[in-house]
Amino acid sequence: MTSLKELQDSFQAGILAGDDAILGEINDSAREKRTVLFGVYRNAYVARLAEVLGNDYEQVHAYLGDEGFADLVKAYIDANPSDQRNARWFGRHLPAYTRTTAPFANHPEVSEIAVLEMALNDAFDGPDAAALGIDELAAIRAEDWPHLTFQPHPTAIRLTFDTNAAEIWSALKDETAPPAPVRLPDPQAILVWRQDLTARFRPLQAEEAMMWGEAAKGVPFGVLCEMVATFAGEDNADLRAATYLRSWIDSGLLRGCQVETD
Repeated sequence: MTSLKELQDSFQAGILAGDDAILGEINDSAREKRTVLFGVYRNAYVARLAEVLGNDYEQVHAYLGDEGFADLVKAYIDANPSDQRNARWFGRHLPAYTRTTAPFANHPEVSEIAVLEMALNDAFDGPDAAALGIDELAAIRAEDWPHLTFQPHPTAIRLTFDTNAAEIWSALKDETAPPAPVRLPDPQAILVWRQDLTARFRPLQAEEAMMWGEAAKGVPFGVLCEMVATFAGEDNADLRAATYLRSWIDSGLLRGCQVETD
């Protein structure tokens, strides 16, 4: 006699791997054959996974259209069987899948739109932390500022795009016609984070991207100012660095600061 555990394992294999062994444990009904009856479960499972992908990648869906997205979903589900109890993580491989699998790999903006959507979801679900406030900075003594280091908010994610995927995403989100995909002359840095209860992103110009990258490593503010001066000239370098820092504070991109001592 087949044990309950064996039945459960066989049922799961029938759903996840297409194994028909479970059909030997199912009787035909008066109206339908066992293949049709079990097919209801298989179809419902696939439909649920497709729904998860549609929710996680709304703008990929909008960009590809219903038919194109359906093709992507079917191929992705076939290539990436669910291996997590939490459906939240089922679509985590989709950006890499679209980057490496034809025909989607022929359109690199598709993968980058997916990367952006996954980053926004990750930022939304990221850990809570109070954002650094301007009042805390105002309390820092002037002589300590050169030694001041900053800690990014734990939801902050930096991306680098080769296409105008961020612009395409924004147009799709606003339900307007997206621009034609193009490869950018230089890689574009994107910051993604959660401010209050909203996941956000914004592109960074080259100088700010450099300063953010170094600040995130714990480089003191005095050295950051020197790096800004080297990057784009000494004129107003301190002001430029302070302006970037103020924008990070206003956007909730930092969670703390501290004065480094020798």
